[in-house]
Amino acid sequence: MTGHRYVFVCGLHRSGTSLVARCLADHPRASGFKSTGVIEDEGQFLQTVLPLETDYGGVGRFGFDPRAHLTEASPVNTPDNARKLLSEWQKHWDLDKSVLVEKTPSNLLRMRLLSQFMQPSYFVIVTRHPVASSLAAIRWTEGNIFKFLTHWVHCYRIARADAAQLPYVKWVSYEAFTANPRQELDHLYDFVGLPSHDVSGIAIKNENEKYFDLWKQKYLGDSERAIVQKPPKELGTAAEKWRYWFYSVKREFGPAYRREANLLNFQDAQDAVALLEPVINEFGYSFNDFDRSPRSEEF
Repeated sequence: MTGHRYVFVCGLHRSGTSLVARCLADHPRASGFKSTGVIEDEGQFLQTVLPLETDYGGVGRFGFDPRAHLTEASPVNTPDNARKLLSEWQKHWDLDKSVLVEKTPSNLLRMRLLSQFMQPSYFVIVTRHPVASSLAAIRWTEGNIFKFLTHWVHCYRIARADAAQLPYVKWVSYEAFTANPRQELDHLYDFVGLPSHDVSGIAIKNENEKYFDLWKQKYLGDSERAIVQKPPKELGTAAEKWRYWFYSVKREFGPAYRREANLLNFQDAQDAVALLEPVINEFGYSFNDFDRSPRSEEF
């Protein structure tokens, strides 16, 4: 069957991309990757053309590497690579279906390249409150909450600029999608040229509240308290001194993001609120009002 439409679901880790991609691929006229044996059935693990997110630092930091932003000007943009990528992904799609769905978080920074590789390309960008997505993802790696929140801002700003140069882009928030999945899915189906469809067997639930509670209890803390600088613990025994030395050396000779000079250990979440609140407001979110989230028509 010819005349395929390629749909790429984009968004940072734990933003709801898997949920949205599964719902889209559930349509009888669509096909997505399923039971492939790779993590979350992500396309990045089913091809050899594009680098993996781990090549650029992985979860919560890949977007800080300029090489992760792939556009039409990237050296990898060649006809041979386009044919090879399509060939590798076609093995996992049902080519009798008209809409072919792929999901990888780093698609967020690859839309302009993917639009060159496969046409017509449609991009669904999924956002989720940065507190919820960051706290959900930080468990998978090392880092601190401030760096994760900064990464959120950095990546979605790049994506917004890239999206302005592409013909088929649809933004959807995790919050709106879970609040009214039927309405949001109908918008998405219409966007990619599919009729309405009732999804069944896929759990759709907003799980933000537990992360908001964690933020308030562990990260925000007592926002009115004075910040007290505590002196370092005095190392008493020889064993304590040896352990301190060992972990200091291990940290400094490990990956760059683990080294002490590169750690942004802010006292509490007030730093993130003060510095990043105006930016996340641009995307319809707020640190001061967790009930605030963007509706599809606001993008």
